[in-house]
Amino acid sequence: MLENKLKNAPLVSIILPVYNGEKFLEESIESCLNQSYQNIELIIVYDISTDNSLEIIRNYASRDSRITIITNFKKKNLPEGLNIGHNKAKGEFLTWTSDDNIYEVNAIELLLKTLLEENVDIAYGDMEIIDHNGQKVRDFVFLDFENIIFRNYIGNCFLYKKDVFERNKGYNENCFLVEDYDFWLRAISHSRFYQLRKKLYQYRKHDSSLTHQIAFNDEKKEIWNESVIKMYDSFSNAFMEKDHLIIREFLSKSLNYQKMPFEWIVKNERVINLFKKNLSMNGNFQNKNAIEKIFLDKIIYIMTLDQGLQTNLSKSFYIVKKHGLFLDKKAIKTLIKYSFFKK
Repeated sequence: MLENKLKNAPLVSIILPVYNGEKFLEESIESCLNQSYQNIELIIVYDISTDNSLEIIRNYASRDSRITIITNFKKKNLPEGLNIGHNKAKGEFLTWTSDDNIYEVNAIELLLKTLLEENVDIAYGDMEIIDHNGQKVRDFVFLDFENIIFRNYIGNCFLYKKDVFERNKGYNENCFLVEDYDFWLRAISHSRFYQLRKKLYQYRKHDSSLTHQIAFNDEKKEIWNESVIKMYDSFSNAFMEKDHLIIREFLSKSLNYQKMPFEWIVKNERVINLFKKNLSMNGNFQNKNAIEKIFLDKIIYIMTLDQGLQTNLSKSFYIVKKHGLFLDKKAIKTLIKYSFFKK
């Protein structure tokens, strides 16, 4: 256990952006204030709202001096609000949460303990999904870190050194709706990650969440697509001196589940292999077999969607020839299914 005496314990800053969040706000604030690790400051970045969020915030601030309120009189998007809160933070360690989600009581303690003991820059944990009423839906255990190439597998419960934010020069305000994913991808080049396999957070699924809006709101979906392109442009450029646009196309279309001709994979095999090689030189991607496996899975998935002139049998032969060492039973079954049977 970490020593929790305030005079010796490092300060942890939690940033909480709030906009029309009254429905679940009390639970979110209490989960921050009731942490087993008590040397925290809670910075609430409040955007002028039409509900009673401010009254709730002021009520808690009047009873707990660890709360700081920052009021934005003009609505900010999430990465703007995060930067405002982070720049106000005094802590050596930083994190942020949402006004509809809940920390487990020992989340900050365990994440901080991990950062200090493992000598890493960023630690993150698993979570459980809850519904509108706070009832558990299911556990969500994130895949190994290497999978971050194709999807955000850091999640919502994390803690990082202030240096990470500074080296990243904050959150990219042009990457609204993927601001967290973009932040992690940019941090890969200078910071070490550690995955703590403990459920430390409750993520609430409901109709008003940004995640839900991306799926069902055309305007939000368009913003998300544009931000994905910007995010992957930066990430691929960091690992490729040239041909980064090819990697950007591969990653962005994969994230969006867009169909790609299998011939595109064959044509750009050299570039993709160079990207994998460059990734493996980064300290966060030391498991080369894992990198090969996740790329193989993506290539097989592309094969299953492709309706091109080339037969699936010939595509399967190509995959076996190029990636045979990394085929597992599941991959082999998929190749057989799509090579010899109708889709």
